[in-house]
Amino acid sequence: MKVSPQRPDKLPSLLAPNWPIKWQLKAIFKDLQYVYDLAFHLLAGRAGQATPVIRFYGDGSISPDYDKPVCFFCSYDPESIVRKNVHHYLDELAHAGFNIVFISSSDAIRDADLEKLSRCCIRIMNRENKGYDFYGWKTGLEKYAEYKFHSGLLLANDSVLGPLFCISDIIERVNNCNADLVGMTESFLFHPHLQSYFIYCKKNVFLSEEFTQFFRGVDTLELKIAIIRKYEVGFSRLLGRRFRLSALYDLETVLARADYHQRPVNWIESTFHLWKPLITEFKFPFLKKSVFTRRGVSLEEIGAVLAESGSSYDLDILNDWVVPPG
Repeated sequence: MKVSPQRPDKLPSLLAPNWPIKWQLKAIFKDLQYVYDLAFHLLAGRAGQATPVIRFYGDGSISPDYDKPVCFFCSYDPESIVRKNVHHYLDELAHAGFNIVFISSSDAIRDADLEKLSRCCIRIMNRENKGYDFYGWKTGLEKYAEYKFHSGLLLANDSVLGPLFCISDIIERVNNCNADLVGMTESFLFHPHLQSYFIYCKKNVFLSEEFTQFFRGVDTLELKIAIIRKYEVGFSRLLGRRFRLSALYDLETVLARADYHQRPVNWIESTFHLWKPLITEFKFPFLKKSVFTRRGVSLEEIGAVLAESGSSYDLDILNDWVVPPG
C-alpha cells in the first residue's frame, strides 16, 4: 500500500460517522497539550542545548561491503548493558546481509559488549544521550559518510524485540517492493507516515537532497511527542512529496483480517493494538517493547502467541530484559 501525503482513499470508510465525540475531544486536547508541553520544554531547555558529545567511535572487526545495505542501529539502556535481545537482533540483521553501524546513547559500552559488537558491526559509536534516535541516526550518517556507497540504508532501533521469524529475505522483499521508502508498519496519527523503528531507504532516497535536507535540520529535541510529530511524521511527509512510500504490513490489510473496530483508524497503533494478529496471522517479525511496558502483557501470554504462530523465538533471550530497569 502506498502511503502518501494525502490519506488513502479506502481507509476513511473505517472511520464510522457515529464514532463517539470523545475521539474528537481527545484530538483537540492532545493538540493543546502538545502546544503547551512543547512551548514549556523549548523555553526551559533552550539554554542547555548543545551538540551531543561522541564518547567513542571505532571500527568493528568486519570490513564494509558496499554491495550490501548498511543499517544504522540506535540503542539505549539505562544500565549501559547491550541486552541479549539486542545482540540477537543485530546477529539476524548481519545474517540477512546488512553491514551494521551500532549507535549507543547509553552512558558507556562495556568491554564485553564491545567485543561482541565488533563481531557483527563495521562501526561502533557511543554518544551522549540527547535527541533520541533521529539525532543518533544523524550523528551516524555524519560519522560514517561512506553510507552513500552502500546498496541500501536501513534506519532501525531497539524499541522492538525479535526478529520472531527469519528475516533473511528482508532485502529481497524491500528490493522487490516498488516503493522507494519501505517501512514495516504505518500510522495515521497526525498524518500518514511510516513508523520509524524500521525504515529501509533505497539508494535514490538517501542520495537525494531531500534526505540530506531532512537530517541537516534534525536537532536535539527531548520531548518525545515532538520527535514523533516533527521527525517521524515529518520524514514521511518530506520524502513522500517525491518518493513512493510503502509499509510491508499496511494497516488496511491487517484491519481487514483482524476485524478491529474499537477506535478510529488514525488512533490505531498496529504494533500495540493489533500485536496478536500481526504475529499469528501475518508472521510479523517484531514485538514492540511497549506491549510489555504499557500493556503489561505477561511473558506467558507472549509465549502462547508465539507458539500459535509457529515462531521459534527463544523467550530466554528476554531473561535480562523482561523486567525493564527503572
